[in-house]
Amino acid sequence: MIAANAQPIVDARLRGMKPEEMILVSLVGPMAAGNHTVHASAGQVCDWRWARGLDVCVYVGARMDWATTVKAIALHRPEHLNVWNAVEKWGAGVFLIPAAEDIAQPVARWTYELDFLPWLDFQNMDFIAGRTYARAPGGMPYAINP
Repeated sequence: MIAANAQPIVDARLRGMKPEEMILVSLVGPMAAGNHTVHASAGQVCDWRWARGLDVCVYVGARMDWATTVKAIALHRPEHLNVWNAVEKWGAGVFLIPAAEDIAQPVARWTYELDFLPWLDFQNMDFIAGRTYARAPGGMPYAINP
């Protein structure tokens, strides 16, 4: 099963194409954004293979268990992965790292855990300022139309 509105991305990937824009994954319902938006429910089991090598930002809510969905996406190795708390208005970069108990095992058996790098206040404000997003050469998402 793929998330709602992901089929155009899957079709493009099957033709060897890769979206240049940041793909938004909304766990909070409909959104007004210029970027392509995929919809899923927190904890919903989906096939996220299409996210490999893409720039993905997951919109989450304040009171939902979104970590399972974010980890499922992260395991497919997007180029950049971020979360944006649409209620509390903060963002963070998401990184997949080995868990402490993983280090002593072969890599094929690693379970991984998520690590977060919170955005600075000005980065949060820049993200809020626009509705179409791109990525700066250093990796920070920013609003194209502030």
